Amino acid sequence: MQRSSDRETAVLYEAPSSVDELVAASPPRPDDAPPEPITGLRPGEVLVGECLDARHPTLAGRLLVRWTTSRGALERWLPSLHGLAVRAQDRVLVSQPSNWPEPLVTGVVDGFALRPEPPLAEAARLTLHGDEALRVAAADGKPLVEVFASETGPVIRLMTEDADIELKGALRISARSIDLVARQGEVRVNAADDVIVQGENIHLN
Repeated sequence: MQRSSDRETAVLYEAPSSVDELVAASPPRPDDAPPEPITGLRPGEVLVGECLDARHPTLAGRLLVRWTTSRGALERWLPSLHGLAVRAQDRVLVSQPSNWPEPLVTGVVDGFALRPEPPLAEAARLTLHGDEALRVAAADGKPLVEVFASETGPVIRLMTEDADIELKGALRISARSIDLVARQGEVRVNAADDVIVQGENIHLN
């Protein structure tokens, strides 16, 4: 204990001990550290995420991206740099600028990389020569379907005048490009709900 030399007041105080000095010099507790951002990314940090959806329902240029941090797996709709060609399942670079409120998609790691198809076991095979065809007929002998090879590739021909393709669920047709040709007559599209046409450019007539 020491006494101050002030003439008007006498104040008693305790000189700091070595224990007090160690406590004051100790590093801050975890509770005193700044909280981790909700996205798990600190300014200047870059990581690799996966694009889950390349088309936002209403906003252009936003991608649904999933990435993993110490908080676990996170999914957010993030803005991307202009001109990036991104599709679902692409791995992308996610960066958090120091002066921007949310992360940005700044690059594509393996965009448009070919996805290997799972191998399938061959159960049966039928070999057709150039002048041969595979035909399926009804019980009365009426031809229904014919399969043969042409110079441009395989051809599946329905042998009846009219035909229907019916499914209980969804019908999906996927190809590098698709042509719908009506040799005679019109083309009709009927739907019980909305008809949605999406493309880079849509040309009418």
